[in-house]
Amino acid sequence: MSQKTPPPADPPRDGRKRRWEQHNADRRAQVIDAALAVLDRNDDPGGSVTAQQIADQAGIHRTGIYRYFEDKTDLDVAIQREICDRLQAELSRAVVLEGQARTAVHRVVETYVRWSVAHPSWTRFAERAVPGATENPMADVIARIAELIEFAVDGFLALVGAELDTDDQRLTGPWVAGLISGCMASVRAWEAQGPNSVSLEQVIEFLADTVWIQILGLAASRGITMPETPLEALFTDPESSTPR
Repeated sequence: MSQKTPPPADPPRDGRKRRWEQHNADRRAQVIDAALAVLDRNDDPGGSVTAQQIADQAGIHRTGIYRYFEDKTDLDVAIQREICDRLQAELSRAVVLEGQARTAVHRVVETYVRWSVAHPSWTRFAERAVPGATENPMADVIARIAELIEFAVDGFLALVGAELDTDDQRLTGPWVAGLISGCMASVRAWEAQGPNSVSLEQVIEFLADTVWIQILGLAASRGITMPETPLEALFTDPESSTPR
C-alpha cells in the first residue's frame, strides 16, 4: 500500500516582513497615542483635531501619517477604536458581582461617568460620526459592555435561584444597551449645561438611583427578590438572600 505524500510545509515567514509589520503597528500606535494626547489638551470637546497637530505631537511629518493609515477615515476610526477599547477595559473592571446589588450598579455608573468627565474630548470624538466609515466603535463597545453586564445578570440570577423566560432573556441585552446609551446621553446633556449645573457627585447618584429603580421594578414584576447581603456571600450561602 503506497503512502500518501505529505503536503509541503508552509515556507518560513520572511523575517523582514515580520519586522516591517511590527514597525507599522508600532508607528500606528505612536500616531494614535499622539492623537489622544492632542485631544486631551483640547479645550473644546468635540472640536476638530488636525493631522498636523497629531504629526507634531508624534514627531513625524504630516504626510508620514498616511504611510500607516489608508486615509483620514481610517485614522479617525482607529482613534475611536482605541478610545473605546480603553473605556471597555475600565468598565470591565467595574462589572463584577461584588458588594450589594445596588453598590454594584452604582460602581458601574460611577466608573463610566468619572471616565467620561476625565476624558471629555475622547468621549466626544468617539461618539462622532466619521464620514465614509463602515465601522462604529462606540456602538460596538456599547454592545460588548451590554454583553458583559448581561453575563453578570445571568450570574446574579443563578445565585438567587431566579430565572427569566425566553422572551425576557432575549430582551435583556437590548434593555441593558439602552441603559448604557441613556447614561451616556445624560452625561453629555449635563456637561452641556455648563458650570452652573449640579455637581458631578449629584449626577452619579441620580443616574445610579434611576438605573437601580428600573432594575428593582423589573425584578419585582418578575417575582425576583433582590438580596441585601453582599453578592459574593451568595457564592457560598445561597440562602443568605433576604427579601427587600
